[in-house]
Amino acid sequence: MKAPKKLGVSTPQFRTALLRTLKNDFPSCEPRIEAGERGRIAFQLFDTNGNARSQLVTINRHMADTLTRSGLSRLIQTAGATETGFPNEIESR
Repeated sequence: MKAPKKLGVSTPQFRTALLRTLKNDFPSCEPRIEAGERGRIAFQLFDTNGNARSQLVTINRHMADTLTRSGLSRLIQTAGATETGFPNEIESR
């Protein structure tokens, strides 16, 4: 049996999977995808009032845990909090 192919982060399939995962794991926020450079992709989370709830998070390559809740939470926390704080789903942990 073949191992699943890792999608490049600049592909439409990865972008769709990333959006789906962000919306499922952080339902209090609306993700906005930024165009990445050199095969990278970046996103930022905003609450329903339009306040940024994460800094700009850049993903350079698809790792095994990139599209998991714990992996995305780690990336968001590493990027740093905004004035309005992290998303509710991270702060409630």
